Amino acid sequence: MATTSSEWISLRQWMRQALNSSAANNGDTIRAAASFAYRTASLTIALALTEQIGRAQKLEALGVSVEIERLPTSTGAVRDWSEFVWVRLKPRGVCRHGADASVVDPPWPYGNFAADGIAATPGADHENEELRALLESFDVDVFDAPSAVALDTADTLSYLGVESACIRTPESEANCISFNTDPRASNATLQRIYCLGLVFYELFSGGELPPPELVDLVSSDGAFVSLPTLTLTDNNDRHRHGNQGPLKRRQDPSGSSSNGLGLCQLSCEYLKLMGLPGPLCQLILNMLDCVYGDFRGDESYTNIDDVASDLRWMMDKPDKFLRDLDLEKLSVSGLEWNDCILPRDDELASITSCYHRCLSESYELAIIAGESGTGKSSLAQRVGEFIVARGGLFFTGKFDQMKQVSPFSALASAFDQYCDLLIKENHSEWAKQIGNKLKISLGRDACHLIKVIPKLKHILSCDSSYADSSRDQNCFNALQRLHYLLCQFVEAITTVSNVHVTLFLDDVQWADAASISVLHRLLLKRNKHFFFLGCCRDVEMADDHTFCDLMEKVHASGIKSTVVQLKCMEKKTLNHVLSDTLCLPPRVLTALSDIVYTKTKGNPLFVSQLMRSLNRDGLLRLSLSRQRWVWDIEEIQSMKLPEDVARCFANGISKLPLEVQSALRILSMFGASTKCEYIKALESQLGVKLIEPLNIAVNEGLVINLRGSFQFCHDCLQEASYALMEGQDRCRDHLRFGLCLVKLSLDTSDNDMLFTAVNQINFCGPSAVSDAQVRASMAKYNLTAGKSAMEMSDFSSAYSFFSFGIDFLPERHWTEHYHLSLELYDLASKSALATGNINSLRILVDAVLENARGFEDKLNIYFTIISSLTYASKISEALDKGCMILSQLGQDIPMNPSAEALDQCIQQTQSLIRGISENDILNFRLMTDKTKLMSMKFLAQLEIITLMVKPDLQPFVTLKMVQLTILYGLSPVSPIGFVYFGSLLAKRGNIKVGHRFTLLSKALLERLDARDVAGEVICVATEVLFFVEPLQAASKILIQGESAAMAGGDIHWACISRLEYCCIMFWSSRELSFVNEAFSEAFQFMREHQNKMSLFLLLPVWKTIVTLVESKTESLIDSELPRCIHENKIGRHLITISFHDLYRSFMFDNDMLSAYAEKFFLLKQKSWFLYFGDAAQAFISGLVAFQLYRKTLDSIWFERGKMCVADMKLWAEQGSSWNFHQHLLLLEAEELYSSGSFENAQASYENAIATSKSHKFLNVEALSCELAGKFYLGTGNLASSLELFRLAHENYHAWGALAKANQLFAFINEAFSDVFTDNSHKLSSTVNDSGDINLRGLDGIDSWRKRAV
Repeated sequence: MATTSSEWISLRQWMRQALNSSAANNGDTIRAAASFAYRTASLTIALALTEQIGRAQKLEALGVSVEIERLPTSTGAVRDWSEFVWVRLKPRGVCRHGADASVVDPPWPYGNFAADGIAATPGADHENEELRALLESFDVDVFDAPSAVALDTADTLSYLGVESACIRTPESEANCISFNTDPRASNATLQRIYCLGLVFYELFSGGELPPPELVDLVSSDGAFVSLPTLTLTDNNDRHRHGNQGPLKRRQDPSGSSSNGLGLCQLSCEYLKLMGLPGPLCQLILNMLDCVYGDFRGDESYTNIDDVASDLRWMMDKPDKFLRDLDLEKLSVSGLEWNDCILPRDDELASITSCYHRCLSESYELAIIAGESGTGKSSLAQRVGEFIVARGGLFFTGKFDQMKQVSPFSALASAFDQYCDLLIKENHSEWAKQIGNKLKISLGRDACHLIKVIPKLKHILSCDSSYADSSRDQNCFNALQRLHYLLCQFVEAITTVSNVHVTLFLDDVQWADAASISVLHRLLLKRNKHFFFLGCCRDVEMADDHTFCDLMEKVHASGIKSTVVQLKCMEKKTLNHVLSDTLCLPPRVLTALSDIVYTKTKGNPLFVSQLMRSLNRDGLLRLSLSRQRWVWDIEEIQSMKLPEDVARCFANGISKLPLEVQSALRILSMFGASTKCEYIKALESQLGVKLIEPLNIAVNEGLVINLRGSFQFCHDCLQEASYALMEGQDRCRDHLRFGLCLVKLSLDTSDNDMLFTAVNQINFCGPSAVSDAQVRASMAKYNLTAGKSAMEMSDFSSAYSFFSFGIDFLPERHWTEHYHLSLELYDLASKSALATGNINSLRILVDAVLENARGFEDKLNIYFTIISSLTYASKISEALDKGCMILSQLGQDIPMNPSAEALDQCIQQTQSLIRGISENDILNFRLMTDKTKLMSMKFLAQLEIITLMVKPDLQPFVTLKMVQLTILYGLSPVSPIGFVYFGSLLAKRGNIKVGHRFTLLSKALLERLDARDVAGEVICVATEVLFFVEPLQAASKILIQGESAAMAGGDIHWACISRLEYCCIMFWSSRELSFVNEAFSEAFQFMREHQNKMSLFLLLPVWKTIVTLVESKTESLIDSELPRCIHENKIGRHLITISFHDLYRSFMFDNDMLSAYAEKFFLLKQKSWFLYFGDAAQAFISGLVAFQLYRKTLDSIWFERGKMCVADMKLWAEQGSSWNFHQHLLLLEAEELYSSGSFENAQASYENAIATSKSHKFLNVEALSCELAGKFYLGTGNLASSLELFRLAHENYHAWGALAKANQLFAFINEAFSDVFTDNSHKLSSTVNDSGDINLRGLDGIDSWRKRAV
């Protein structure tokens, strides 16, 4: 490539032109030299020259013969030195690589420098890796002849756009006085740095010549000459020259010392007067200071690489290293330490990448882990700034180190921030849309969520429609309801505005179990508009920590996580951090950073506090004369520094005014943060100043006042303040503060204040209170707090309060405080059950059963026992216990009932109802008898239990509930009794009357506001509806049932509703790929909610579907199903498994058909609960029975088939003809075929096919075609058989049952092998692009019909 000499100009020429260019904008030459543009270009030149010398010195050290260009060192040569420095300019607006062939290369001063260097290497060892790396690092623009286009005029040059610079070998050395360049000489490097300093002096001064005294410091033989120092006094800085301990005084050759200021420093004062930044003047001073040789200052340079490094820092971070400090500001504020100064760019990028993946790809979350003080919260804050800058929302919550019992405090804080935003923007359209969406999504259940997110009531404009019900509710359901409502809340706020919401929870190592469970549910929703970021001290968490367990569950569900591990700073990083903070080059701070690292081990928080402490103690201070930070390294080394960050904080706190210390101690007793109103209340009641001292602490940077709360800036500050008190003082003050606040909280009905007050009392502990009456009062306060926590569905917090309440109870409490004791133990047992604390539950139950005064006082505990047995899948034991308790309540359930007994009980119930209309029942009085209310609760619990393990008892439970309602009024669970009553009547054949009672039960839900049982009632009522209305339309009501169940917290019935909806999709012939996807989602839903009962019912059905479609999911089911069979002995589950074994065997002509059929009919129990599964089982088992009869001629199979026909006929005639007529026709056709009535069978087959088609039951149409084809095949009508098989294949294919279509295809080829003697007519199949299989060869059906005939 060609290069023009016009691109390279001498330094003198460049300075003149560059100053002219800059002066045009700055007014005069002096200002031009101090301008940003000129300074930036000069720095580029200085760095290029420094790097050139540095590279050459490295080659010398490696033995490569390279001559360093000599710089002028005498007055005689000072006018000519600039001719040896050349500057390369950037072309303005011209491409570097032009195509002009007339451009020629001028002689290059260095020749082929890199090649010459290699050739000069002793032994020409090209394997020298160090040398090779050095040569490869050379700047090609300096050492190679660079390419450029010809520049016609000076206007095409940008004089302030410098690309590089170099020192050129002069053509004549006559005017140059040489000096010793032997790198082995002791002062060779210092000479070069000094001479380069002279160049920098003139370069940055804009052409001003250095004082002759400076130039004449080097003799003609290259040795330094002596120069006495000038005496100047610095009253503002007792350390004149350095900042790394007592500096060596510069000495003249005679050894005398001086306290004066050297000529070098004095000469650089001129540069400061020109407006050059102090750090740049200091750099030149340190270079010129090399003239003193061994007597130079400690900051003077010792090698050229340090000069290059300092120049790079100035160019890379001019705001840090190329500016003068604001001494006036810093003298007031002291050391300004930015907690975000530690570079965490890689970690930030990792989290932001995770954030983008969560929003655009698969769902993902992020965790920041590390020990205390490593900057986790600061990094999270940067993430928040990143998200907010891109239009997202970032809300924060923090868990408390003292683990105060405050229900969902961290989550409530975060979501209240969102409500604040909506309140502020309440007139905007998007805020109104979100408010409306929240009202719809939360409905009347919003009252439960408002207790957790108080500010939500301002969004929803609550009125009486949001009034809460005071009735007793299943604790487990209440917890699930809260999970559902919070998920609905997040779903609403993210989908309406399409805004990405980030929830940041800090210090999750202190998270409570209830908050973790809510977070688990939020994450499992996989809402791509919702991103979770957590911070934790992972070293403080054991493997069984609730958050670790959460992460395992999240990973098991397929959700990915990005974990960013923050570590303490390494020594080099700490050096750079101090450099950025003090605005000094890293090399200057090496000694100081080593001491700080040794003490702090690189912990960022400890470092920041130690540096502030050094500044506060005067060991790190500003020098007004030097305009920078200075320190005494020996004093710092000799002083006793704090051993940890807490002690560092404590030392700082101890130096504050006494009233500020006292206020901080009081604040620390409430944890990481406390509402300002609580502090004001304490200030008023205790008569001490708190707000004013805490405001001083805010100004000191120890505390922040954020969103109406005083909050410590770091947990270590809270620890340090709390540690300043003795144990006895803490105990006394906790009790005193708690008693001050608890009365106020009860007067104002402030739950948050109540929790805070009772926590203070509990921190004191029962051992600190001896008076029996006072202990009883403490127990009452805990009882009240526990009830409030239960209303918020935080049963972990509730149990903690109840447990403390029990501990506070005085001796003989069962005698002297019986009702208080009984209520505490009852509610504690419910909370223990809800949280899965079984060991505590047993202890509580035993205590109540031992000390309760009567049977009625034990009823709540008995109900808890039955619930615990049910959740533990001990269904039979729960049934026995429930029947025993009901018997003692006067409600006997016959354990071995006869059919006559059932008929008699039904007649009694009907006689009670006779003459009473539905409207009369809706207007019944409410039940008030406590015994009858408890009886209804137990009966409602037994409905599902009897259905599972002893279905012959279930009608008696149902009839008891209806009878009690008619006689004593409506209870909250009366809708359950009536819906099962309707199901019973429908099962007994009176479908229309039964359907009417199910409608009554749904009306009772509205009348009683019985949302807790709505899911169960809607699901059971819809099962009856399937026998009345078309299946395809009625199935959608199950979706409403699932939502109602979730809103009521009834996970079991939510799962059952989801399961039944999926099953109806299957039986109503929805395309199987969609059905398979629905089952997959249901499987995840049930597994996430850990509902084994519904999961075990789902797996056999799902296996049938994946078998039909040949899905890869089958392996997953095969691994789960054996465990399901092993763990479950419940009758209904076993029947479901057996039935689907039978169905698959029937569809695929399995040899096990007879064995599966025997097992199914053996397990089949008489059930009085009507659900569509009954119809499906009757349909398939009837077809199987007739097929086995034709195969075995055993009459029992024929009788079983006829029973199925009778059931189907009843449902088709009394219920929905749409749903059951085609099933009945096919069963009748099979019965006629089995009985030998072929002509009537043929007509029934044809009617079954036609009716299935018109009623849109594709699966039944396909099966009817197949069975009709087999009928014709068996009776010898091969043509009709072949045609029907073709239709069956098409219908199975359209349904998505590809495996079944393949099986039928194989069957046709085998069955018609004698007919298809010619291979040209043999059936074949093709697979299209979507993987579907089509028959080929049936187009010529007429010819085949002729051949078959």
